[in-house]
Parts: sequence; structure tokens; C-alpha cells
Amino acid sequence: MYLLPEDVDLLRSLPRGLPELYFFRHGKGLSGVTAGDPFGDKYLYKWWVKACDNLGIKEVDLYGGTRHSTVRELRKYRTPEEIRFASMHSTNKAFERYFQIEADDLREIYRDTHQTPKSQRAKVKSKVITHSSPDLG
Repeated sequence: MYLLPEDVDLLRSLPRGLPELYFFRHGKGLSGVTAGDPFGDKYLYKWWVKACDNLGIKEVDLYGGTRHSTVRELRKYRTPEEIRFASMHSTNKAFERYFQIEADDLREIYRDTHQTPKSQRAKVKSKVITHSSPDLG
């Protein structure tokens, strides 16, 4: 894993408490736990599942969901090749599951086309990857 210098500085600023240093700790006001106690092994995952249920998302594990979100967010800033390298995908098939152009993405591209001068569109065009068309609903 590669960290930015400012992230390294942040980690170094945390109090030393190894081997028992926990990043995820309970806050005040939760029944049955003491503020400052570390999360249990399944606590973060429990909240992930609850959030997915609230959004109507089925069968997406925490690893896949966070990796998918990361790749989708990086599309705003980097080329597909850069994102594939940074996300360490070993196959195109795995990467393409996360890097799909969806209906909202296409609408944004079309909307930007009307608002962006032609001279600037060439710069943006090089960052767009073509996939099978999603349902435009």
C-alpha cells in the first residue's frame, strides 16, 4: 500500500499504543460498550451491511464495495490506465466490473459537452473509456 506523505505524517502523529492501537473505537453514548473501546471483529462489517440494506444494495461485501467506490471516484481525476495501475487490478475483467460507464455518467458527459468549449473537449475525451451501453432509463 502506498501512502501520501501527509497521510504518513498523520499516522506518525497518533499516540503510540502498539500492539493494541485501534483506529476504530466506540464513541460515547452507545449502550453496552465503553467509549474508547475498540470495535469488535464484525462491528464495521455489521454497519456496512446495514448501509447496503438501507440503499437496497444486495450481495456486495465490504472489500468489493470500497474498491468499487474508490475506482468510481478516481474516474473523475485519472485515466482508466492510471486507475487500473493504482487499484492493482490484475485482469481487465476484474477492473471493468468496477469501471463501468453508467447512465448518469453519460448524461453528465452530454451535459458537459453543451457547456464545455470545443477546444477543451479534446482534453476530457482522452479520459473516457467506452463500454457496452447501460440502460439509459
